[in-house]
Amino acid sequence: MGLVAKTAKVRAPFRLYLTELWKRLNRRIMLGWMSPLRFSGSSPDRLLLAPVDLRTSDAFIAKEMASGRFPLADKVIETEGASPFEMALPHDEFFDELHGFRWLRHLRAGEEDETRYLAQNLVGSWMSNYAKRSKGPAWELDVTSKRLISWLSHSPVILADADHDFYKRFMASIALHVRYLRRSAPSHRNPTWRLQARIAVAMASLCLPSSNTLLKSASAALDEELEQQIFADGGHVSRNPQAVLNILADLLPLRQTYINLGSALPLMMLPTIDRMFIALRFFRHSSGEIALFNGATYASANFLMQILQNDETGVQTPVNLPHSGFSRLEAGKSIVLMDNGYSPRGTVSRKAHAGCLSFEFSNGANRLIVNSGAPRYQVKRFGEFARLTAAHSTFVIENTSSSRVAESDFLGSIFVHGPKEINLEDLSSEDHMGIRAAHDGYLKAFGVIHQRQIRLDRDGKSLSGLDILEMPNVVNSSSPVGLDVDIRFHIHPSVQLEQLSDGSVVLNTHDGDRWIFNATVQPEIEQDIFFADVLGTRRSEQICVSFNSSEHHRIAWILKAVEAV
Repeated sequence: MGLVAKTAKVRAPFRLYLTELWKRLNRRIMLGWMSPLRFSGSSPDRLLLAPVDLRTSDAFIAKEMASGRFPLADKVIETEGASPFEMALPHDEFFDELHGFRWLRHLRAGEEDETRYLAQNLVGSWMSNYAKRSKGPAWELDVTSKRLISWLSHSPVILADADHDFYKRFMASIALHVRYLRRSAPSHRNPTWRLQARIAVAMASLCLPSSNTLLKSASAALDEELEQQIFADGGHVSRNPQAVLNILADLLPLRQTYINLGSALPLMMLPTIDRMFIALRFFRHSSGEIALFNGATYASANFLMQILQNDETGVQTPVNLPHSGFSRLEAGKSIVLMDNGYSPRGTVSRKAHAGCLSFEFSNGANRLIVNSGAPRYQVKRFGEFARLTAAHSTFVIENTSSSRVAESDFLGSIFVHGPKEINLEDLSSEDHMGIRAAHDGYLKAFGVIHQRQIRLDRDGKSLSGLDILEMPNVVNSSSPVGLDVDIRFHIHPSVQLEQLSDGSVVLNTHDGDRWIFNATVQPEIEQDIFFADVLGTRRSEQICVSFNSSEHHRIAWILKAVEAV
């Protein structure tokens, strides 16, 4: 995949350090310095209702957990009767999933007596070991929000036949979670986590006996986050399609809880959900899976469909999301999704990818050309590689990414430079759907603008492209510049490649479809890594068209379906 590819490292602007310092100081003040009473307060005496959980449950996983095997985050631990909360865990992702308690949904699918006993024991173990600390990884904002939502949603399983002491401890812990999230969310730097915390607090305000003041406060805080984070076209500020899916999975049960109680909904909730449904359908491939841009990873087609079943907008899927910066071409059974937006900047970009003008292509049940996606697990090992331009189906100059990264222990790995000007033009005609886009992410470093034209025939059986190096500061644009360029087409692992004697590459799908790829420079098949598979990171293949700009500055390519004989 060209894992030697790099992002040009630069220094972050001083203002970002000041902004981050202010946020951390404010967060410390909000949480309190060392006072053990900073989250003290009264506890509610009962829960009014339990919200639904839209995530699917699995009776097999419930049986595994009941037998002492916990399959989470691509690993399995054997507890042998001990509490997993008192054991050494395989990695950070396992810790986060265990402490987030989203696995409680599986226990509702298991045998009633067995799962009730297990749920109470595990929640009780967590409260004994972590409820009084209010700090550390178990109290990271996203983990705490997930845990609160899960405890509320699955409280009938947790509290079934619980004695008075357990019930009291559980309600006290719920109240602690709510107070913690109220105080810690406003100053947190991760917008997605902040929004999730607002959803959790709003849900708790409905599930617990709450005053009108608390209900209105939770509603207003949620409205504020929705307005700041969700674009007018329904995309999320991170430009990650999966963020839209995950937020909707928590927002929809909250909406239903408001309706069930007859409470006034937050003003922004309904229109925002409608916009997000439109964006989610936009990012859905013909195979039913979500596109892999800006940190998106594997999400089952069934889960995506389960969320979309709640869509009542009736609005036609748009051809572009202008605020999020994506375009969609759809013809026959084929869909092309293309990133033509600006990279997020500053702290919002910690998981953003340098994939400007990358695209994905699906036909029917088959995903053919993809981006490498983001790893669900082993993020420390593969996360930075997944962000490189080389991990996307686009054009790479001198093994350098089109957005520059500033790394520091204080700020993390963030984008501070990237495309400043992106031009977009519709090329559609009676014969084809089409788009032309250009970005200047390589202009400062190499004096080059990348222009990409993509056309999809109206029958969806032919996808053609033209990649051009424009050199605006060179009088004769065909003059030698001597830059090594790779145009990468990452192929989904379910597709097998073979190269014919004439240099063309055949793509063989699992259901027998065949596509043939040709370019004006002979393509090569190279080994690759796909980060977003259901089983985790796995080997795959890519088609790479490599050349030097002293010899070529325009590369045409085409992918055509081979008609069955």
